[in-house]
Amino acid sequence: MAGPGPSSVAAMDVDCAPSAERLQYVIDMRRKFSPPGMLNPDGSINQDFFKPRRVVLVQERAKWGDVERDGLYKGLEVYGVGKWREISTEFLRGQWDDQQVRIRAARLMGTQSLQRYVGWKGSRAAVEAEYAKNKAIGEATGCWKGGVLVEDDHGTVRKYFEAQAAAAAAGGSGAAAQ
Repeated sequence: MAGPGPSSVAAMDVDCAPSAERLQYVIDMRRKFSPPGMLNPDGSINQDFFKPRRVVLVQERAKWGDVERDGLYKGLEVYGVGKWREISTEFLRGQWDDQQVRIRAARLMGTQSLQRYVGWKGSRAAVEAEYAKNKAIGEATGCWKGGVLVEDDHGTVRKYFEAQAAAAAAGGSGAAAQ
């Protein structure tokens, strides 16, 4: 059954204006539950209450450059994957939080997940070699997206590493997975 059409709504003779009783109820509820300063003396809403009290200046974000990238390479060599706070403090002047350092490291390594690398340490050349390896795996499995090896819902990357490990264990020519 269809809802009321335009003619039936007009026929219902609905008064859309709120009654005085309803308005008083709204004002009473506002007074009961509103924080101080939110209402005018007559119970209407004070629009100035919602305006910002002070202007907050947003500091322009620093950008990653060659100096930061070199610091991250050094940090990965000294502390290894997973020691983000130490890397940030010693090699990046503490201006990047753990999450930002982890994301940058993942991009340098060419992998979305650094789980396989926790504790791994390597020089710039080793990091670049891991990037190249991850890129080759990603291109071979169709899991290279946006410059990183991504894990998919089908476990394609995991299966690739398992196959490599099985081949290595069987004396095959494939390299062992990490």
